[in-house]
Amino acid sequence: MLDVSKVVSFLRSTFSRKDVVIIVILILLFLFTRLIRLDDMPIFSDEGIYIRWAKVAWKDASWRFISLTDGRQPLQTWGIIPFLKIFPYNPLLAGRLFSVASGLFALVGIFSSAFYLFNKKTAYISALLYIITPYFLFYDRMTLADSAVNGFVIWIFFFSVLMARTLRLDVAILLGLLSGFGLLAKSSVKVYVGLMALAPVFLLFSHKEGGLKNMLLSLKNKFVGKDNKINSLVSFITLYFIVISLSALIYNVQRLSPFFHYVAEKNKTFILTVPELLQNPFAYFPHNIVNLPYYVFSEMGYIVAVLGIVGLYFLYKKDRILAIYLGLWLITITILLSFFAKVLFPRYVLPLGGLLLIPASYLLSNIKNSRNFMGILVVIIVSILYFDYTIIFNYPRIPFPEIDRGQYVEGRTAVWGAREIVDFAREKSKEKQVILIAEGNFGLIGDVLETFKLPNDAISVNGYWPLDKENLIENQSNLNDSYVYVVFSHREEFPLDWPIKLIKRYEKPGRKASVYLFELTK
Repeated sequence: MLDVSKVVSFLRSTFSRKDVVIIVILILLFLFTRLIRLDDMPIFSDEGIYIRWAKVAWKDASWRFISLTDGRQPLQTWGIIPFLKIFPYNPLLAGRLFSVASGLFALVGIFSSAFYLFNKKTAYISALLYIITPYFLFYDRMTLADSAVNGFVIWIFFFSVLMARTLRLDVAILLGLLSGFGLLAKSSVKVYVGLMALAPVFLLFSHKEGGLKNMLLSLKNKFVGKDNKINSLVSFITLYFIVISLSALIYNVQRLSPFFHYVAEKNKTFILTVPELLQNPFAYFPHNIVNLPYYVFSEMGYIVAVLGIVGLYFLYKKDRILAIYLGLWLITITILLSFFAKVLFPRYVLPLGGLLLIPASYLLSNIKNSRNFMGILVVIIVSILYFDYTIIFNYPRIPFPEIDRGQYVEGRTAVWGAREIVDFAREKSKEKQVILIAEGNFGLIGDVLETFKLPNDAISVNGYWPLDKENLIENQSNLNDSYVYVVFSHREEFPLDWPIKLIKRYEKPGRKASVYLFELTK
């Protein structure tokens, strides 16, 4: 079993003071890139949902599983609560700090994976690539579960290799715990837990056997010949069963909620069922097989992703089994998502980018010529510098693919002006109660406005969907003792006979949509 004293002794003998300095610098660089201007970027509508859930779950223990009402796993909700306790007057910052912590979890995972699989130099390079790659920089700064999912996938991959190579019970237990908590983050983690079943390639084959043809020809001897691997396979299957059992035990804690069944229903919104796939196997495949790699490559700044693919080729020459296992993960996920995904956003394939960092860092660490190494490093920095700059300092110009610009910058779900609207309402509430009538509640402007409300604000948010003239008229009775303001995030045209007066328009980049603040009149 795991001996903590041996671990401490190993770390002391392996890492010098110089190594400690490098690690501290990497951590500080990570924190700088993730924390600077963290709550400045306009809120994404989904962030409003998740932060509201966390606020409710924090104050009412009976709603700890509130996210299941929408078929979402609860780990993110639980993870945000401690940060809300620290920053109760800045809920958006609290929500995004959960993703920063998730990013740190992923950073340690990619460092540990590269260190175990290769060496310290590769580990440092992998950590640096993670810190500066735009794909991870952005999602480590948003209140979304995908950064946590990426971290869990990296750790699951690492421990699956470790378990296959060592066949140790303590490793299986840790892997089961990781997998279980990963399943509480998002349903997609199930696929990666299933991919661990490919790990017996480490038991059946070795690099010395040569290419794929020789490996397959030698397979018979692994079952009936002198090189029998049946005992090792039985051990792995037993450990894998323990992993699955532990992860299922943790996952099923959600059954404490009467809303657990909504998870399966929610999954059908994003993933084809098997009958649906059999009825029309290629319904989404042509679109997904093109866009999936485009999303990964473009949001990684292209160069790092290309280095990952090239690095996989060179890794195959050095360690065929590891390259095959990693390649099988990448290919299987790509094929499965291409066939099954009804909805595909770049954040859903973030773990593919995380896995590509492993061969990319391996390739860079094996460049012997220092000039060549520095040259490639400069190319990488040039390829991502503008991307990273816009993520931190100039949000309207983030060079996302169109689908992500629509979500986070230009579209209806990018809620520019929400903080300013609530600040305005807070000032007016010093005179008398303020009512904000919002165009939409769940997942729309209503949830977003709730995010910026502070505990003692004399502000109430009433969401309507759709919001029409009748809703405005029924709220006119509140004008006697309250200020009533109306916030629109979807409508662009307003009938002249509506009892509203424009206060301000918050135009979004691209001029495709705006958020409007009106005053309700008699």
